[in-house]
Amino acid sequence: MKVGLCSIIWKARMDIFEVIEMAARVGAEGIEVWGQPPHMPDEDHLRHATEIRQAMQTRGLSAPQYGAYACAGKPDFADDISRSLDITEALEAPACRIWAGPGDAEKLTAEQWSLTIADLKSACTQAAERGLLVTLERHNGNATNSLWGCFRVLEEVNSPALRINFQTMRRDSEVIAEEIRALGPHILNSHATNANYTEEGRFPTRLSEGEVDWASLISALKRSDNQGFIEIEFVQRGKQELSLEETESELAADVAFLKSCIAG
Repeated sequence: MKVGLCSIIWKARMDIFEVIEMAARVGAEGIEVWGQPPHMPDEDHLRHATEIRQAMQTRGLSAPQYGAYACAGKPDFADDISRSLDITEALEAPACRIWAGPGDAEKLTAEQWSLTIADLKSACTQAAERGLLVTLERHNGNATNSLWGCFRVLEEVNSPALRINFQTMRRDSEVIAEEIRALGPHILNSHATNANYTEEGRFPTRLSEGEVDWASLISALKRSDNQGFIEIEFVQRGKQELSLEETESELAADVAFLKSCIAG
């Protein structure tokens, strides 16, 4: 297992090439490139992706997956997935991370399920022809919001090119570890965040300090023989916005923590 980060941490606050430099400074091993401008422009995206790959390789970094926004079951998916796979290839990433379905699993109509599955089958066929994988974001508002939804998608698409991008949908570490055990061989990479919860709401924390026990979750991933990346998805602390300097310092702490968990 390796430690990476998602460039969405910075959005428009930092150029992708500056993100690469920061990632190298804090000891990250890879970057999931955010598939939106300015990190991935609408025009000339293949040249830009090639330049990103070269810059990452110069710093000893790789792309664990491309963070695309193609969503199966929505209009224009055919065009979106073709473009996204082109970018994935240009980045020399092994996988393209996309979205499944226009709503929560339990709320999708039969027609929406049918279209979502058909789109994902097409995406996996195209990816396999290129030697790539497709990973599905676990997220509310998608068919992968529940464990049941994940398994329905995996079973109906039935493709060796399909994987899950795991992230915590709950606060109970024991329940999350059970989900990891259940999804085990289907998980490629994981997104990492943490927080404490009070009556006033959710307060993001360092990965080592929130209610989710990432040390135990990494142990669960290791027991599943996971060889993917643990990717830091956001660097937020409480409700205040961090400066770029504070973001780098906090990111370094999260990277060091994840590496210690993996080593242990």
